Amino acid sequence: MTQRQRAASRLFSALAKAPTTSALAATALAGATLAAACGGSGPPSINGSSSDADGGGSGGSSGGFASGDDGGTVGFGSSGSTGSSGGGSSGGATGCDASCSAAGGKCTGTVCSITENPGHVATATQTQLQGNGKADSAFVWLYPYDKTVFPKGLLSPTLQFGGGASDAESVHITSKTLDYTGYFAGGAANQVTLSLPQKSWVAVNAAVGAGDVASVQVTKISGGKVTGPISESWPIAQGNVRGTVFYETYGSPVAGGRNSVALLKISPGATTPTLFQGTMGACGAICHAASADGSTIVSATSLGASASWSVQSGTSITTSNSTAFTYMGLYPDGTFGMTATNYGAIYTSNTMSRLVNTKTGASIGAPGWDSVINAAGTPSFSPDGKQIAFMREDQDAHTIAKADFNASTKTFSNIVNLAAGAPGYTAWPAFTPDGTSVLYQVGSDSTFETDCQYTGDAYAVDVATKTVRRLDILDGYAGSGAASYLPANDPGLNFAPTMLAEAVGGYFWAIFTSHRSYGSMLASKANSSGLGVSNCFSAQGDEANGKLWMAAIDIGAAPGKRPSHPAFYLDGQELQADNLRGYWVLPVCQGMGTGCESGDQCCSGFCRAGADGGAPSCVSPPKGCANEFESCMTASNCCSSADQCINGRCAMQAPK
Repeated sequence: MTQRQRAASRLFSALAKAPTTSALAATALAGATLAAACGGSGPPSINGSSSDADGGGSGGSSGGFASGDDGGTVGFGSSGSTGSSGGGSSGGATGCDASCSAAGGKCTGTVCSITENPGHVATATQTQLQGNGKADSAFVWLYPYDKTVFPKGLLSPTLQFGGGASDAESVHITSKTLDYTGYFAGGAANQVTLSLPQKSWVAVNAAVGAGDVASVQVTKISGGKVTGPISESWPIAQGNVRGTVFYETYGSPVAGGRNSVALLKISPGATTPTLFQGTMGACGAICHAASADGSTIVSATSLGASASWSVQSGTSITTSNSTAFTYMGLYPDGTFGMTATNYGAIYTSNTMSRLVNTKTGASIGAPGWDSVINAAGTPSFSPDGKQIAFMREDQDAHTIAKADFNASTKTFSNIVNLAAGAPGYTAWPAFTPDGTSVLYQVGSDSTFETDCQYTGDAYAVDVATKTVRRLDILDGYAGSGAASYLPANDPGLNFAPTMLAEAVGGYFWAIFTSHRSYGSMLASKANSSGLGVSNCFSAQGDEANGKLWMAAIDIGAAPGKRPSHPAFYLDGQELQADNLRGYWVLPVCQGMGTGCESGDQCCSGFCRAGADGGAPSCVSPPKGCANEFESCMTASNCCSSADQCINGRCAMQAPK
């Protein structure tokens, strides 16, 4: 089946019956059939709310291609100096705080103790669940994964288990400063699921400090016979994730149901997404990108047209009767971007990659680029705007390259290949917040997805040394080989990674799309029986379950240490829809005097309480040091001696 046939089949499938359209190929090029179906040059007709619920030179040497993020000879990310003065707001959990009592618990010294019975489990059964047994050998964890690093600020995850039916379960979570016990109602065979009440999950997060872990034991009872406990451990990052994820969706109930095509947005911790832009039964407001500062979105509005959008107002800034804004690599402040080329005639009709003003659509001259690079696939600027990474389509579809950039002169220089000779198609490069590494995808599909039985994995390349390694743990592998720790044995279904532009809780944070299983709630699309490229666009086709996953990435990982961690599902996204290509951006900064929680919310870079002890607000740069998330030039500006200065913000170091 040709790319053109695949795109046409996918579009017609979506319009005729089911939400099986997948973002990337749905807008893929061409042909009179698709042009007619997705014609028109204006912006989409449904406008969503703007608020959220809750130079020179070419070539260069390339690094060798190595498999496995447990290999390599260099660290990953920042390892620079730390702050020199004490004090500040950085730091982790202190054990027992107000969240403990809010969850119905009590404090004994620094230990928070919570016992609850949301499942209304009888006292006698509770006593039995305090024992152990081996009645059901199939009782295993399906989700979350062992050693998942959870940040604060998320919804309580849905714990999911394999095995026979259960009458009731107990959950026991301990750390140095936590003792939690909860009793939950049972479930059918291979469908046992439970979630801690949200207040309890917040208290658990608060009680697990830096360098500690939440040790989780689950026991079940069925017909009077006990099985368990089965155990996992979860480190808790010492910070609340922030910002908004903008993503493409197909068949979203929020966007209008079965034939909807839309851009949605969701903040981690929100219970449901909200509509940003969307259309019913046609191409529109997809194939997008978002600026790191959260101010600007660019997208296709049809196969032959595109637009830039203001996040704050939810309205279009300018439109184009070309694909100039489709998959554009946006500068961090959203004022201009690099156009993406046609990826071998798959997605857009742009013949050359050039800088374009997002407010006017006018081209911008770029010395050092215009005479050197013609085709740059899926380009992406670093969070500080000083570098750009791209698939070097001028050469082939298997090379990730980068260039330095001077924003004041719009000049590019030092164009080099970072990773060449990949064992598949490369795409979607994304810089870590410190600009020292680039995450990207290597896959078997020239449309850069992992549906229709195609595969894909996330890789990272060190910008300085060009050392490449697969992100084994994020991808679902047990090591550098093919063995997997995933319950459904379905690694290699991951694509389109992006990064939050700042460090939180001692980690960098990646978001990506995967067709892996989500416990018992969503089946894996790996090797689906009876499905394949020829019929994957049917109502039962395997591209309909793309979902957004997140994972922690270590800052400054030591040589030889695997820097990625097991991924977790982004709760709040719609399970019924096909969700993909999440851009995770910071909130639009606020002006002086506006209420705030941290400096990254303020255009001034500083958030402080008033002299009278009132609520914090955005203030002018004060004298003295900077707290976590406040502006810095070097680590010596940060109040905490443990903080680093990453992308102009004081950031906590990773736990030891």
